[in-house]
Amino acid sequence: MRIIHHPKHKSLKGCVVALGTFDGVHRGHQKVIKEAIACAKKLKTVCLAITFDPHPQQIIVPERGLKLLTDVKEREALLSGLGVDGVVVMKFSQHLRGLSADRFVRRYLVNRLGACQVFVGFDFAFGQSRGGDVASLKHLGQKYGFQVNVIPAVKAGPHPIKSSNIRKLISQGDFAQALKLLGHPYQLSGRVVRGVGRGRELGFPTANLAVSPHKLIPAHGVYAGFMGKKKCAVNIGGRPTFGAGQTLVEVHLLDFHGSLRGKRLNVCLTKRLREERQFSDVEKLRQQIKLDIKKVKALSDLTRCVIMTKSWY
Repeated sequence: MRIIHHPKHKSLKGCVVALGTFDGVHRGHQKVIKEAIACAKKLKTVCLAITFDPHPQQIIVPERGLKLLTDVKEREALLSGLGVDGVVVMKFSQHLRGLSADRFVRRYLVNRLGACQVFVGFDFAFGQSRGGDVASLKHLGQKYGFQVNVIPAVKAGPHPIKSSNIRKLISQGDFAQALKLLGHPYQLSGRVVRGVGRGRELGFPTANLAVSPHKLIPAHGVYAGFMGKKKCAVNIGGRPTFGAGQTLVEVHLLDFHGSLRGKRLNVCLTKRLREERQFSDVEKLRQQIKLDIKKVKALSDLTRCVIMTKSWY
């Protein structure tokens, strides 16, 4: 797979393109990608996924403070895991925002990528003030000589799977339902920074993960997950037993002895074990942590994440 940050003029003539922001790379996005890959194989050409960084909403409506399901590195890796030949990361800027639908298509899909087939989701919109929709994209495809394929919504019950709905579920603590819509574990990536050593004092040393401020942090609680091939218990919260504080992401890697300080970790969360609680004394907290870790050890369905990252242990 190639990560193409600045596609060269006509360097990929005749490719198949899957176009979207793809935040979360959820089951709906996966359908778009898989259909595009199948088409590329049939035509014996390459399949590229186009994503945008920053997320368009972060530029258009920054006051909303959008939190992402995936940062761009996580998104690239997830798309790679699905089997695309390359990921085109387009910088979303005020200039790009101002392009008309016609100019965007002509400049990028036609002149720079030479797309012969374009795949989008049912609710795709693009161009200045989101003035382009799937109907106008089809019209432009006829004008410039490429075919547009609109993939219907993938639904969970009566509702289409959408990134906004998944964000709400994760924020509200309905983690199991969120993972069903995502179709893969939820990732938290960041560098390990110095903490105050509470975990080590309790007998369960943790790595404090400095996660991007743009990343959506799940609801406070204790989670099961894995890093590489090792299981881990992850506490997300303000440690109320020791007094209210800022939200921390603390990772206890099972059966690991050593230092992770300064290393960049990718943790995949697969289950929410319980909500955050305040304990009357430290010993009761210690006993609860033992129970949490016992539950993590007992889990046999820690599904491997679709991305394979370098593990630091």
